Amino acid sequence: MLASTEDKILQRSRMKMLAIFCIVVFFVLLARLWYLQIVKGSEMLALSEMNRTRLIRVRAPRGMIVDRNGRILATSRPQFVVMVVPELLQSNAQARKVLCRILGISSLELSQLMKRERPAAYAPVRVAVDVPLDTVTKLIERRPILPGVSVEQDQLRTYPDGALCSHILGYIGEVDKEQIDKLNQELEELHQKDERRYAAGDYAGKSGLERQYELMLHGTDGGMEIEVDALGRTRRVLQYIEPVPGNTLKLTIDKDLQIAAYRAMQGKTGAAVAINPQTGEVLAMVSKPDFDPNIFVQKLNKEDWMRIVTNRSNPLQNRAISNKYPPGSTFKPITAVAALESGVASTDTTLVCTGIGLYKRRCWKVHGRVDMTKAIAQSCDVYFYEMGRRLGINRLAQMARAFGLGNITGIDLPFEKKGTVPDEKWKMERFNEKWWPGETVICAIGQGYIQATPIQMASAAATVANWGKRFQPYIVKEVLNPNGKLANASIPKQLTPVPASQKVFEAVRFGMRQAVIGHGGTGRVVDIPGITVAGKTGSAEDPPRKRPHAWFICFAPMEKPEIAIAVISEQGGHGSTGAAPVARAILDVYFGKKKPKEVKPTVVNVVGD
Repeated sequence: MLASTEDKILQRSRMKMLAIFCIVVFFVLLARLWYLQIVKGSEMLALSEMNRTRLIRVRAPRGMIVDRNGRILATSRPQFVVMVVPELLQSNAQARKVLCRILGISSLELSQLMKRERPAAYAPVRVAVDVPLDTVTKLIERRPILPGVSVEQDQLRTYPDGALCSHILGYIGEVDKEQIDKLNQELEELHQKDERRYAAGDYAGKSGLERQYELMLHGTDGGMEIEVDALGRTRRVLQYIEPVPGNTLKLTIDKDLQIAAYRAMQGKTGAAVAINPQTGEVLAMVSKPDFDPNIFVQKLNKEDWMRIVTNRSNPLQNRAISNKYPPGSTFKPITAVAALESGVASTDTTLVCTGIGLYKRRCWKVHGRVDMTKAIAQSCDVYFYEMGRRLGINRLAQMARAFGLGNITGIDLPFEKKGTVPDEKWKMERFNEKWWPGETVICAIGQGYIQATPIQMASAAATVANWGKRFQPYIVKEVLNPNGKLANASIPKQLTPVPASQKVFEAVRFGMRQAVIGHGGTGRVVDIPGITVAGKTGSAEDPPRKRPHAWFICFAPMEKPEIAIAVISEQGGHGSTGAAPVARAILDVYFGKKKPKEVKPTVVNVVGD
């Protein structure tokens, strides 16, 4: 009886303990539920939505770039890209193996790609671009075993003509953190929408117009909210916001002239520039060697990148604006303007060229008695040695600067160099040495310390053509909004004119005309029937190389100039044979004497000719 009573007491005690335990567990669960629902409710809801939905950026197409007649030079086309949600794929070794096999990449490459910066957890990362349709088909067929893997449509930048306008257009590449911060800061300063902000995986201009006008070409991204299942597969689209393309740039470039210059420069190293003297519009600009900008759109492999950066001729550099050369005899018209305007010489001033001039400096031939016209036409060094002596370096330098040398032209392209115009002060600051008179006579024929870019010499030719009026060169003629309506139009910007009389320019222009049509003229290759062309050849020494640079500048027609050209061919020899034929090819097309031959795209080459 006693044992039975003790069993009942023990049983009641156990029941009480169980009841207390249940109550405690209940309150713990209740407290946890309160914590999750009330305290962490919004956070848990967001995580739940993140697991169930995806926010996908729909990248906006970059704005097109077209020539002055609307012909496409750069555009964007649809492409397939492969996106991966690392959280859903990382722990699935078999799925990663299958994906690597389909994409043709290593497991290490995939791991590195999945570690790229993302805006948030569960945000997809791009692991492959411009994926072929057969690869897309394989991925779709294997979707059930590839959690977190999706195929989306994006925009791919393309340059239909390959290297034709490579240095004008430039190229784009994937942004790094420094560029992201810089571009987003610029957007903030312009009070732009968040949808225009840059993020990891975006592309932006690295050189040329793609860089200079990045924020105009960059569109406004759209977005898509989708519902996914447990494997990350799309079930339905919840919301879609259409992207807005970037603005279109309409250039001053004439594709026909560009093709003519491009073909004429084949096999050369150097540059050719053609501009409108009346406005400053750049009609053509070619730099050789060149490159195909299409190769930078996708991730450039190490082998191709090394081929570019180790190329001693530096194909990425735009020689038209970024390379400085001694201008050689193309500088003589500037010396002539300085001498005539300052009064140290007149058109009737004559000298006898015996082939040797001041300081025992040689001329390229014996010219006999020459005046200013003949000295320009036949490029007599001895005559201009004397003009340099009479002027002195400071007056000569002052006139060179008046023509725009020694300073950037302000063209709307990045990385322009200003060249060098030396004088007494410059040499003292640079070398802590005095200036010697013998150095002046060398500068008077465009040698020595003086250096200029091809765009500067094209502008100088345009200035002579325009009787001393100067215009700032520019390449973008109009900016069109995505609807094709005019958003902005460039207005020719007139610069400070050269301080010289019309009579002075008339004499220099006549000398340049005689260089083309006169007896013994050095520019006869551009003598085009029915077109009054004026020009000047140049051969600039380039020690220690034996072969000089070949230069040529010209403008036409003399009555009302429409085009001015500068050409340089590195180690091209004489200007009459190494550079003038390039100018002739451009002039023939401009004045309708010949039709340009189409250029085949060079999309398979890393570096063009």
